[in-house]
Amino acid sequence: MSIQSMSGVLEQIQFQARQVSSINAPSALPGNNKSEKSHSFSDMLLNSVNSINQMQNSAKTQAQDYMTGSSGTSLNDVMVSMQKSSLALNFGIQARNKMVSAYQEIMSMSV
Repeated sequence: MSIQSMSGVLEQIQFQARQVSSINAPSALPGNNKSEKSHSFSDMLLNSVNSINQMQNSAKTQAQDYMTGSSGTSLNDVMVSMQKSSLALNFGIQARNKMVSAYQEIMSMSV
């Protein structure tokens, strides 16, 4: 997951918090505020996974270009690209693990 996708997750959390606070306010009706962006969690998650996939593919392409001796591809660029894609993948895995853990905790709550 990239920084942009995490800021999207943060926006989603803040949006949910605003919705909950507006439900508690007697005069405010949810859905009346059209200025807020409405992003679905599944869209943000899909965008994050696609971004990680693009980074992985880009790093793979750069590595193959370097190994074939393509001009304009330096080892530094390949290594930086590989590290970025590795960090993005690890971050995505960590975020997935946290989401699964949160889901399991919510499901184990008694009603």
